Amino acid sequence: MRVATGLFEVYEKDRHAKLRQCREERERIVREEKRRILQAAVNSGGSHGSKASSGPSLALKSGPAIEAGASPRSTAPASREGPAKTPTSTLNTSPKSAPSRSTPSSKTASVTPSQSSKSGFQGSIKRPTERPLSSGPPPAGKKAPAGKSSNTFPRSSPRPPSFPRANSTLTSSGPAGPLNGAPRGPFSQHNGHLHSKLRGKSHSLESLQRRKDPFCSSTSTTTCTSSESGASSSYSWDGAREPWAKVSSPRARTLATFNSLMGRSLSLGDLSHSPQTTQKVERIVKEVKRRGLKAVSERDRKIAALMLARYQEEDIMSQTRYVAHLQWDSERRMEELRREQEEREKQRAVQQCQRVWHTQVSIRQQRISMQERESTAAKMRQVEESEERWKELAEQQERSRLLRLQQAAREEKHKKALQEQNLKALEEERAAMLEQERLLLEEKLTMAELKRQEKEHQAQQERQGLNKAEKRRHAALIQEIARREQEEREEAKRAAEEKLKRSFENYGQIVEKRGQELKEKAKREEKQIQKARKAAEKREREQKQLVEARAKEAEKRAQQAALVAEERAREKAQRAVQSRQEKERLQRLNRQRVEEEERQRRLELLQSIERKLEKSEQIFREKKAVLESARSVARASFHVRDKVREETNMRTFDKMVLEAQLKASLDEKKQL
Repeated sequence: MRVATGLFEVYEKDRHAKLRQCREERERIVREEKRRILQAAVNSGGSHGSKASSGPSLALKSGPAIEAGASPRSTAPASREGPAKTPTSTLNTSPKSAPSRSTPSSKTASVTPSQSSKSGFQGSIKRPTERPLSSGPPPAGKKAPAGKSSNTFPRSSPRPPSFPRANSTLTSSGPAGPLNGAPRGPFSQHNGHLHSKLRGKSHSLESLQRRKDPFCSSTSTTTCTSSESGASSSYSWDGAREPWAKVSSPRARTLATFNSLMGRSLSLGDLSHSPQTTQKVERIVKEVKRRGLKAVSERDRKIAALMLARYQEEDIMSQTRYVAHLQWDSERRMEELRREQEEREKQRAVQQCQRVWHTQVSIRQQRISMQERESTAAKMRQVEESEERWKELAEQQERSRLLRLQQAAREEKHKKALQEQNLKALEEERAAMLEQERLLLEEKLTMAELKRQEKEHQAQQERQGLNKAEKRRHAALIQEIARREQEEREEAKRAAEEKLKRSFENYGQIVEKRGQELKEKAKREEKQIQKARKAAEKREREQKQLVEARAKEAEKRAQQAALVAEERAREKAQRAVQSRQEKERLQRLNRQRVEEEERQRRLELLQSIERKLEKSEQIFREKKAVLESARSVARASFHVRDKVREETNMRTFDKMVLEAQLKASLDEKKQL
């Protein structure tokens, strides 16, 4: 059953892929047709642009005379404009006339006929507003003031369609042709819209089934509930697939099909359970059994019935599409003839409106030129008056500027006098401050010199302390260090004496400047320095004795540490020998255990391989039996489907004739 399900899924995927490919091809053809129609519209718009720029935008009022400005409630249809994608354009070139706009919604204007416009509309018949077959929703026209029809021009009145129509064809606003009656382009005009005569895409099945034809309207509901494969495709004739379809013409066969299907549903469930389908399935099953295969399952019977029902449904849909296409083609020709007649009537009305418009434009231009001359004279007078006012203002501003300059000069002189006085006072204050700062600086210099000498003395003491620490760390070189320290002390003493001499000299100079009081202070400082020197020598002697004692103690400790290190090295060597022997013993035991485990694991692996081989042989035998049974069922299912395809894919002569007719009609439609 899984194989049969897989075959059916493959069949369905293939069918859906073909349908998707057909839809893509249809969309591509539609896009190419639209592009070609737009290009034709642009090309024709370039040749007729100069003549179409002055299209009619006149709204007639009831009364003996026609006013120059159009009523705000009446706008003329945009019948001939430039390129198809221009949303709005102004056709009236008069400066006071109301602009007539053309939008994609194409609002129709309401025109009230009067005595002056009756001559232009003689022979025309008032008809209700009508939409062309290929247009979108009906345009929302404005109401006429006198309750008349809202159409701009008279037109025929066939029955309006009773269903909303989608925009299946291109609505173009390109030029329909020159105003002088020259041959028109590939567009026809209707109710303010320009429609292409070259149809790029046929109507869908839904829109064609909603026609007011009796048999189409009766079967529209049932066909929409059937398969989606043919509901939105273009007209394609697959040919007759039933024996009754080989007898007569395509139209007679189609009518017979609709008459036979009246009053019953076209769903797949009804078609698959019909007696005819059941008989076919039974016949196919008997033929498969005669080939020596197993019995066909109920699921395969249902699949075969569904395939036959789907094929029958597609056949009915193709018949419906063909009849709808024929009806649409005939209505299209009638619509084109009606549009041509309307175009001729519109051309005559447009020419009449254009002549009236030109006369109004000339009158309006004369009135505008007169108003412009009057406004120019008034503006000149205003300019002269404004120039006189500007001159008076300029003189007044000049006088005020001179007064401001004089006042500024007086203020500047006063400011300069005040600044000179302030500068003199600042210079005197600055001189006094400089003298005071000089005295303070001299005092600070003397204090700084004394502090520097104290710092040098402290630095000397720190150096001596560092030398003593160095002696403690190097007990073996005590005598050498003592000698060097003595030399350093002597050098330091000499340097200190030299510095003291220099400081005394400097100090003497400062004292000479400062007076006798500083000399006494220098003597006291000298006594303090001598006392500090004696104290330093005493501390040095004490530190030297302490360093010698510590050096002896450190030497003793070093000897004891050497003895302890030798003892520890001997113990460590003994422990290393013992640990190595223990590791060798453990390694031998581990190697023996690993070899034993490896032998045991190999034996278990061989036994498990033997068991798996036996089990795999048993599973293979079971799979082979199941696969043989499934293949038998799949062959039966395949033969059933193959038989269904053989019966449904017959290419008869009637089918080829119908395909040729459809192809010829499509080629004729493209040529139009």
